Amino acid sequence: MITKPIDPLLRLREALPAELTKHLDRIEEIKSKFIPTPWQPELVLAINEVVANAVERKNRNLPLTHDNRIDVKGLAVIGPSRSGKSRALRQYFDHHPVFAGYGDPSSDSPLLWVSVPSPCGLVQLGRSIVNASGYAVERDYPAHRLFEMARTRLREMPKPFLAIEELQHSTHEVSLKEQVNVCDALKNLMESERITLFLSGVETLIPFIGLDSQLDERLTKFYFRRLVPQQQDLLADMVHVYADAVCLDVAYSNTDALFARLSHASLHAFGRTVEITIDAIADCLRKEEKTLTREHFACAYAAKSGQPASENPFLADRWHDIVCKTHVEKANELGPLPAAARGKHRK
Repeated sequence: MITKPIDPLLRLREALPAELTKHLDRIEEIKSKFIPTPWQPELVLAINEVVANAVERKNRNLPLTHDNRIDVKGLAVIGPSRSGKSRALRQYFDHHPVFAGYGDPSSDSPLLWVSVPSPCGLVQLGRSIVNASGYAVERDYPAHRLFEMARTRLREMPKPFLAIEELQHSTHEVSLKEQVNVCDALKNLMESERITLFLSGVETLIPFIGLDSQLDERLTKFYFRRLVPQQQDLLADMVHVYADAVCLDVAYSNTDALFARLSHASLHAFGRTVEITIDAIADCLRKEEKTLTREHFACAYAAKSGQPASENPFLADRWHDIVCKTHVEKANELGPLPAAARGKHRK
């Protein structure tokens, strides 16, 4: 009898010291909590409208079929890096009675979720869709062949909904001609295959989508804005929810400006405030302390940024003058050229 070998990651976890395993369990408990972004209710409404459009009959006297549907629309979720776009979308699909299970391409969920690499031209996009569908591409194919395979897979599975995250990678070190090709391929998925698209990415996705006027018209844009001072109560609630999950108190005062500092350190991106908060709680738990303080946030920021205390917004007196930075990809951060300038470069 052949026994299946134990997964090496499972063996590693089982070999951890008891104290570290306990710490890991508590961190997993924290991360399992979902704190809705400030835009979650509006996002749910926007997704519901797109889903309703996808099942709207062209002829109401006939049954709903693939052909008896109006032209499909899509949704582009746009916002700063680490603002919570993908997690908010996943939260919706994870808890939907029909979309649930989308992570497994063999499930009966009508949605296929795809993460694309950087850079992402037509070849990379086609390969990513085919691979996500559960079909391993073992040889090199030209772009048109890969995308035809992707169209066929989506049609036959069937997966009439396609979510693509990090699509701004199609603007990173990708020629303008290739960007136009990607936009055209996405538009054709919507027109020919009636695939409803959910796209997400940073702000450079806006001019990219604008490269094809028909794709642009078919997509509703939903923006994850940066946090503003009036939303500090939201950050306070978030910090308390995570701290309460592991029975920690939270110490701060008005003079601490803890939540204003947290927003500033996170570049006012909600998802990043969550990450720093979880790292701060982990630091507090490692030190076996019972109260979460500004110093724990300072340690979490220092570990992420590598900056000295003078450049740490949780420690410096003039923290609001500190220019916080991230290591987000900088390639083509302005996106494609404006329409007026693009024509000058064509030969």
